[in-house]
Amino acid sequence: MPVDDWQFWVVTLAGLLAALWLIRLVLPKKKRGTKASLTVGGKPVNRSGKTP
Repeated sequence: MPVDDWQFWVVTLAGLLAALWLIRLVLPKKKRGTKASLTVGGKPVNRSGKTP
C-alpha cells in the first residue's frame, strides 16, 4: 500500500466520502413526531385542566 503517495490519500478520502453518502441514503431517516392538540368537541382543551 503506497501510504506515502498523496494520490492514495485523495482517492481514499473520496472513496470514504462516497461510502458515507451512500450509507446515509440507504439508512432510514429519523422522523420528528408532530404534536397533537387535545380537543373535545372540536375545541382545544387547556393542559392545566382549568376552564378559561
